[in-house]
Order: sequence, then C-alpha cells, then structure tokens
Amino acid sequence: MAEDVGKAIEDSRLSGLMAPWSVAIIGASARKEGWSGSAIPTLQRMGFKGDIHPVNAKYDELNGLPCHASVADIPGPVDVALIFVPKAVLPQVLEECGRKGVKGAVILAAGFSETGEEGRALEDRIRTIANTHGIAVCGPNCLGLANLGNGFMGLTSATFPDDLSPGGTALISQSGQLMMVLLTHAHDQGAHLRYIVSTGNEMNVEAADYAGYALADPAVTSVAMVLEGLRDPARFLAVARQAMTAQKPLIVLKIGRSARAARTALAHTGKMAGAHRTYAAVFRQGNVIAVDDPMELAQVATLFEKCPPPRGERVGVVSFSGGWCGVIADQAETLGIELTDFTSETVARLRPLLDFTPPDNPLDLSGNVTTHPERWAEALEAVAADDNTDILVVFIHQVRAAWREGLIRPLEDLAARTDKPILVVYDGGKVVEEGYERLARARRLPIYRGTRPMLRALRHFLDFHARLSRAAKSAPMPEPAPRPAILDQVAGRSLSEYDAKALLREAGLPMVGEALCDDLRTAEEAARDIGFPVVLKGLADGMEHKTEAGLVRLGIGDAAGLRTAFEDLSAKLHGTTLNGGSPKYVVQQMISGGVEAIIGVQNDPDFGPMILVGVGGTLTELVGDVALRRAPLTPEDAAEMIDETRLAALLDGYRGAPPADRAALEDTIVRLSRFAVAHAAHIAEIDLNPVLVLPRGKGCVAVDALIVKTDGAA
Repeated sequence: MAEDVGKAIEDSRLSGLMAPWSVAIIGASARKEGWSGSAIPTLQRMGFKGDIHPVNAKYDELNGLPCHASVADIPGPVDVALIFVPKAVLPQVLEECGRKGVKGAVILAAGFSETGEEGRALEDRIRTIANTHGIAVCGPNCLGLANLGNGFMGLTSATFPDDLSPGGTALISQSGQLMMVLLTHAHDQGAHLRYIVSTGNEMNVEAADYAGYALADPAVTSVAMVLEGLRDPARFLAVARQAMTAQKPLIVLKIGRSARAARTALAHTGKMAGAHRTYAAVFRQGNVIAVDDPMELAQVATLFEKCPPPRGERVGVVSFSGGWCGVIADQAETLGIELTDFTSETVARLRPLLDFTPPDNPLDLSGNVTTHPERWAEALEAVAADDNTDILVVFIHQVRAAWREGLIRPLEDLAARTDKPILVVYDGGKVVEEGYERLARARRLPIYRGTRPMLRALRHFLDFHARLSRAAKSAPMPEPAPRPAILDQVAGRSLSEYDAKALLREAGLPMVGEALCDDLRTAEEAARDIGFPVVLKGLADGMEHKTEAGLVRLGIGDAAGLRTAFEDLSAKLHGTTLNGGSPKYVVQQMISGGVEAIIGVQNDPDFGPMILVGVGGTLTELVGDVALRRAPLTPEDAAEMIDETRLAALLDGYRGAPPADRAALEDTIVRLSRFAVAHAAHIAEIDLNPVLVLPRGKGCVAVDALIVKTDGAA
C-alpha cells in the first residue's frame, strides 16, 4: 500500500474495494441524469451479483430498493461505499462508514490536494479517518472503478461500450479521462477488460496496489497502466517482480517524461540519463512493457489477452497482396522481427495453391482468394502447420462483402484449433469496417487496422517472452558503507579527479597510475618515476571537465615537453583555487590504444543509483550511445548493457583492431554498481570517462574520474 498507510489497509480491505458483494450508494438520488441517480440503475443493468443499499434520508425507496437514512441502518456488512455527497460532509460520512466496518470507499468529488492548502488539509483529515478504520479509498478526484467480473460498476462515464462482458485485461489509470478513451479503444481493438480503475489522488491506495491485486486474479492476463508518476517506486518494483513471477505483462504508458534531473547534473552521466531514459531502463530491467501512446497500450494488451505464449520468434505471413507483403517485410526487418523460411514440406504443400506467385514468406495468394476461395483456408492451414513458423500473421484488405465470410470463417476455425499465436491485420478504411467489427465481436483474435501497430505490438510480445524465458537473477544488495572521510575534506560538491580516483581505487576499481603534484619539481620527479610518455592535467575548483577547460596535455615525451606543458597549464590556472588552496597538477601514465568507454552513476531520486554504460571519450554526449540500468547489477546485466550499444562492436575488434578485454569491462561495471549502492547516501554522480579497454587479457583502466556528492554531503 501507499507508504503513509502502513498496515492500515490490508488485502481483505482492498478486496472489498475491488470485488465487493455489498454496495452502499451514499447520497443516492432519483435524478437519472446525475451520477448519484445513475449508480443504482447501472449496477442493476450490469447484473451486479451482490446487494445494493441506497442511502439518503430523503427517500424511503429508490429503484425498487429500500433506502436507508444512514449507512449504520443497513442490515448486514457493507464491502464498499460509493459516496456522492458534498466534500464538506465527507469526514462525517467516512467516520460513519468506519464505524459500520465498510472495507472500501469510492470518493469521486474533486477539490482536495490538487487545489491547494485548504484542499490538502481536508484530504489529510479524510486520510486519517480512512487509515484509522482501515478503509481502502479510491480517489478522491477520480472517476471510480469497476470489476466487470462480478458486475460491480462504481465508474462514472457517459461513453461505455455496449458490450462490457469481462475479459482478461486490467486497466489502471492515473488519468481519468484518458482511461475512458482507452476503455473504448480497447473494446474497439477486440480486448475486453476485467478491472477498470481511475486512481485519482491515490489518498491511501496507489496504482501499484491495484495492479498487485489484479495480477493475483487468475482471470487476468495482463495489467495495462497509465502513470503520471510513482508515489512509492519501491512498491512499483515489487509489483513488477510479482508480474514476472506470475508470467503476466505489466504494460505501462508513462506520461510526463521530461528530463527534469538532467538540468542541474554536473556529470556526463546525469545529462545523458534523464527521467525518460531512467524510467525506460527500469521498465526494461523489470520486464515492464513501455509503450508510447494510448492506442499502443490497447494494441499490446489485446495481443496478450488473445494469444498463447509463442514457442519461438519466427513469423509466417499470409496475404493476397504482393504490395502489402513487401510493406510487412520491410517493417518487420526494421523492428528486428524474423520472417521465417517455410520448410520444404510446406513449400510443396503451397505450390499447387498458387498460380504465378512464389511459395515464399510473406505468402501472396493474389486473386486465388476470389477465384479459388478454398485455397485461402488451405494456405492458412499449411502455414500454421509449418515447423519453421511460430507465429502466424494474416493480412486482409479491401474485399467485397460477399467474400467476407469466406475469409473470416476459416481464420476463426483455425484459431480454435491451433496453439500458435495468430495476429490479424484487417485494413482498408470504412468500406471494410463491417469485417473488422465482425472479428472484434468474436473476441477470439487480436486485430489491427495497420501493419505497423501490429508489428510494434508483436515486438513487445516477443521481447516480453524472451526476457521471461531467461532466468531472472538479482544481484545481492550491498550493505551501506561508512561515509568516506574525503567527502568531509572537500568544500565543493565534487571531488578532484585525483581524490575521486583514490576513493575508487580503494574500492577495487582499475585506475591509471598517477601522482599529485604541487609544482614543476614534483611533476618532474613523478614523470621520472612513472616513465615517459606521460599526461599532465591541471586541477581547480569548478573545472570538472578538464578537456573543455584546456587543462589536459597528452603524450608528453620528455622533460622539456613537461616544462612547456606545465608553464602553459600554470598560466591557465592563474587565479584559481582547489579546495581553498592553490591549484594542483596530476602527472599520469600515458596509455595508448584501447576502446574508449564511459561508465557512470546517476543517483535517481525515485530509483536510486542508475548505472550508465556506453561509448566514451570527448564526444560521448554528442553520440549519446548509452545503456542504463538500476544498480546493483549482475554480470548478465553488464553484458546486456554493452550489447545494447555500439560499444559491443568496438570491443569485438572493429576494422581490424584486436578484440578488447570485454570481461574486464563487465567486471568493472558490476563493481561500480555495488560501490554506488553502498555509497548512495553520500554520492550523487560518478563519471569514469574514458575507461580504456585494452586488448583481451590486459584489462581496462579509467583515466579520468569525477565524483559529485549529494546535496546534503557538500
């Protein structure tokens, strides 16, 4: 439950809200045009299987039911109360519900925390009452909720589809109006919902709580969510794990994905992470399906509701348009969807069904669907039985009404017999709308009005099952580490490069050999000890990115070159300080070659330390080729991150270069993730850029480092 509820709301209370068998309509009225007057007729029309109790002292009877003066007068227990009263009397009404033992309440009224301090104070007062009595509250400022499985309709809307028979999808939305649009779109797509929830202000039950309840229902096949934000990210992550265990998808449309955190970030990592990338990374890591628009949410949910898990990812396509076969082939390749080669047995079976088109995938039956309609059914059967085909895609475009049943009926018959997923694209505008609706009403197959939305939904379907098939491994959570003393010895928000490397080196991370110097003499001594060639860097407050500040000299081959470089940097550092004292210099071992990578940490306010990996060097922000994950990481996570970027190709030995020590880089990524978690209370950002990945067997080494303290650690 939401964090401030504690143990006040238990599962039994949430079931009273989500699956009630006794409903009190408090503030019920005879006005049919208002919500308070339509609630009872709606429940009756929906065939609600439980008891309905109108509550209003003005009436003796409503809609053929006895009307009670107060909730206390209702005989027997009450699971949920639909409350239609002015907000000023809500505290009194909720107190009466608490004394009655009501488990849940739906508060539709607005004007609470979303309006300012006065509304927030009223909401706090109501929350206290609800938590004291253990009442699970949907709202306030919501459109309510429904359980179509038992006919409970506590949802207010003017635009319900005609058919509200229950399906397998739960829809949970923090946006009420967007939820209603999604309800109609899902129905239009052929999906049927089981739970519909408008969460409102989430006073003491949040979106993740509803999702967790729905996932536990065996009748639910997927949970679709519209999220504006997360009150309790840890609770959401727990629900994502619950979904993985149940092998049911959590499909999320995250809206408001602005890069809020990147604006004040000092490190490259923070600038490249951002809110959108962070949510996308957390979702991917938890096998949460992230979609980009409301229609896609409905399209993906439909596929999971209608189709069994695939046995593989090979797709066979049947159509009667060569042009559309080409479109599907191009779009599938773009999305990385494999169109299979039919087996020789299937080719032999298909050849007699074709006049002039080849028995290839995608399969074009051309005019045979009209001249020899029986061949359509035979082709569908042949491709569905093909041993190389795991998933069947069927494309139907503009056809005469007289041909419609001859195309649809064999498809439905096949769907009733095969255990392979079948997806249908029924496209062609309004002239074929009756055929589309005919398939949608049948509720057996996922149907789409275009190839691209179908293929995007299929890509999500394949990715989910692929990640599900790989055993999920969790990295052990490191214990919090003591606060490093160096953080208290530095006045600013960031450590110097030298101090950052020293701290990371102590933690077992590979850092380049170097020495801290005050003047030319100590720099010359360090260069002799390290051995030419060397690198010289200048350190000063506010100059975290030294290359941009002109404070790096590479490939210094002798003492004369060192003196020249030192004099140049001294001039640039004139008037600067480091921690209130004179600027410093670092003489560093010069390492040539290797693949440049970046490894970084951004301590996200919602999800904690996020690890960034990608192509490094001076152009890292411009290229932006990075992967992101939530720490701590497993070795498998590290390998997957590398593979998501062009870094993988570079490490393999690009254009004749020797293969780099990828294993050493993966180990460094994992070590940094553990360090970040252990020091999450003290460290906000870390950059290792570049990390030079040397030829295989020779390791990797960070040649530059930045550590930014948390605001509280400055």
